[in-house]
Amino acid sequence: MAHRITRRDMLRHAGVGSAALLVAACQPKIVEVEKVVKETVEVEKLVEVEKQVEVEKVVKETVIVEAKPAEKEPITLRIHTNQGDQWYGWMKDAWDLNVGGWKSENPHITLQFEPVAGWTADYFPKIFTHVAAGTLGDIVWYPPRHRNHLSWGIEYGIVRDLMPIIEATSYDMSQFYPGVIESSSWEGAFYWMPITSEPSCPVVAYNKTMAERFGLPEPQNDWTMDELVEWGKEGTRDGVWGYHWGNASMAPIAWTPQLRQFGVTMASDDGKVAFPDSAEALARALKWRYDLIYTHKTMPAPDPNFNTNDMLVAEVILAMDVWPVMINRLPATLVQDKFDVGFFYAPLDAKGAKRRNMLNEHVHGLTTASKYPEEGFNYLAWHSSLEYCVQGLLSGKGAPVGRPDLFVDDRALKIFPGLDLLEPIMAEIEPDFFVGNFRGEEFDSAFQAVTDLVALDKIGIDEAVDRIIADCQAVLDKEPA
Repeated sequence: MAHRITRRDMLRHAGVGSAALLVAACQPKIVEVEKVVKETVEVEKLVEVEKQVEVEKVVKETVIVEAKPAEKEPITLRIHTNQGDQWYGWMKDAWDLNVGGWKSENPHITLQFEPVAGWTADYFPKIFTHVAAGTLGDIVWYPPRHRNHLSWGIEYGIVRDLMPIIEATSYDMSQFYPGVIESSSWEGAFYWMPITSEPSCPVVAYNKTMAERFGLPEPQNDWTMDELVEWGKEGTRDGVWGYHWGNASMAPIAWTPQLRQFGVTMASDDGKVAFPDSAEALARALKWRYDLIYTHKTMPAPDPNFNTNDMLVAEVILAMDVWPVMINRLPATLVQDKFDVGFFYAPLDAKGAKRRNMLNEHVHGLTTASKYPEEGFNYLAWHSSLEYCVQGLLSGKGAPVGRPDLFVDDRALKIFPGLDLLEPIMAEIEPDFFVGNFRGEEFDSAFQAVTDLVALDKIGIDEAVDRIIADCQAVLDKEPA
């Protein structure tokens, strides 16, 4: 009997079938496909980007810290000097003003000035009193005449030889004129540093306005003695004396340059013989001076009541020999606007002759008693330095020092126009003559005592020569002073 399928059966089977179909439909369908695999590679793209980056930079810096020098022990330098402005006055001012920065560079040094009023007659005994008492200071002043200042190093041992310090410090001595160095040197030793240096009566000052009015030729620097005399004779008129020896009196310190020009040797090199081989030359020099008064009549007989500077200013003298300081003083302070002042070199003995002149200076020395030789020399070097000298001239208290750079310095020339006139003379300057027993002042006195008699027409030339030589030799024969 056939099985009868009911509606319910059909539905049931239909549901099962549907479910089966659904299941079947949900199964994965396998399809053969060509598989292409692309490999993906990550590439880093480099892009330059400007970016400010603060970088902490470490720098190794080597700092050298010098050890602070130990402070120098304070010291006091005692300075014995004359009370004049050119020495004590300017020294004190230069210290107070810190010229050249020396005071600030040496804060441990104090200067104690001990000035002595008066001249050598007061000063020298004071120094020797200190020596005897053992109280001598560090620095001493000396006005060297006849190189007598060497006696304090050679004979008395008061000042020390500076050469060991000069060599140890390589101090430049070439900054001084050769004649300045020679003046303070003896047998390889050098005892004194210059504080003033100038030639003795190197020029003739004249009333330029009056000379032009008289129709006289302009004086020349190469004039001879005879040419000057003829000019002076023409200028002697109308109550005016044509030529006067002026500041170059019969005193040897002023007259020595002229004596040398005539060929006179005042003393031998060792200072023991007076006027060696000089009798004839001395006679010529004395006669030339005598003739100015009594033969040519270009000047009056010496009178102690007459001041030759005043006579020139009063237009009583046309021309006269003068000290270097007068190159400045005459036009600037004495004459002013009264008339024009001119200058020319002191005359030569003959045309083309060597110009002779004598060094006149003041010096400072370092004592053998000083406990501070290095500091003391340091002070001396400062005192002779260019800046110290320039400022001294500008102050009106200082005086020229024998160094070439000072005589051409523009600052110095503004206040002392005559320095350039003096420079050629200083370049060939000669030291004073040497008196072997250091009795220079006695030598001068013996000489002038006789020459004054000649000037007053109280003694003949030949007799005067004999007496001068004999009297001066008697001085040199004495024991050392």
